[in-house]
Amino acid sequence: MDEQDRMKTVHILETQRTNTATTWVNPDTNNTYTMTPTKTYSVAEGPCREFTLDAQIGDKSEETYATACRQADGSWKVVK
Repeated sequence: MDEQDRMKTVHILETQRTNTATTWVNPDTNNTYTMTPTKTYSVAEGPCREFTLDAQIGDKSEETYATACRQADGSWKVVK
């Protein structure tokens, strides 16, 4: 993932409804990504979101399950 893809994932974490998939194609790499927030919850520091990220990179498919939490500065950090 390049910076453009990371910015897209942050936008999805901030705005997309739970269980709603967003798909995009990176115009520089032609890689296709589909990200779906699957659960949203709060911790003392702020909101966290579990998500799946499906990536089609060339002829390889990769699926990731992770959790990201919003940091005090407004950025999102993958925590698991």
